[in-house]
Amino acid sequence: MAGCGLPSPTHGTVVEPGVASADFQARANDTDLVTVHVFFPADEHGAPTQHSLPGLVFVQGGLVDTSRYAWQALALAHQGYVVAVPEHPLELAFFAIDQGRVARELLVNPAPSSLLASLVDPARLAVAGHSLGGVVAMKLALEGGFRAVVLEASFPDTADSAQLPGFSHPSLSLAGSSDCSAKLENVRTGWNTLPSPTALLVVPGMTHYEFTNAATEDLKSCTPSTSLDDAHAAITGALVTFLGQTVAHDGAIDAAALQAAVPSATVEVR
Repeated sequence: MAGCGLPSPTHGTVVEPGVASADFQARANDTDLVTVHVFFPADEHGAPTQHSLPGLVFVQGGLVDTSRYAWQALALAHQGYVVAVPEHPLELAFFAIDQGRVARELLVNPAPSSLLASLVDPARLAVAGHSLGGVVAMKLALEGGFRAVVLEASFPDTADSAQLPGFSHPSLSLAGSSDCSAKLENVRTGWNTLPSPTALLVVPGMTHYEFTNAATEDLKSCTPSTSLDDAHAAITGALVTFLGQTVAHDGAIDAAALQAAVPSATVEVR
């Protein structure tokens, strides 16, 4: 899928001390060119500092630029994860599910000369997505190749209902109690279709776009009662704890640990 003659960076650009990013290009359907932004732990020169790391493919929300999720990728890279964020035509992942497949393939089968060589442990991969991206993330998880899935302000497509009972990997649904786009009752209904083991973590006062780098859109119809910084801290705590349990260490979902990571949240595990 990487394609012949496509750029395979050997180092990245330092974004913050300890984390760099690099842009890769790969082919979908042998023709379509896909850009994948990759964030990883790095030294001051943009070279990887570790190898065989857990990885995450992150799928953008509908009509939301991928750059608005960079804060999540940076937070996870600081914790030792490699995060791949594929671009989608018109910022609509639902109509280009192959992009997520390409991002996963890029992590597990990189060009031997690229910085990704030996960087990711193929057996320790998760997939996540926000809003419409969460719908796509669940579809990718159902195809296999991922150890866990995270749905941010999202829920499974009803078209996938027949497949869901056979899904055997851990899942996490993250929600905000003040979300007017993915309302809590709808997220909960979707969560109830996910088989065990699964967790639902609800952050009080958080809105739909606080999963991005700003809550501007929410202010048109919803006013968050939690600050953006506090929302980001809650999301980071939930992600790091859940992925640490289920992907990095292949353990069970620990409700007490999730609650400790996000004390203000309501946590349910089954």
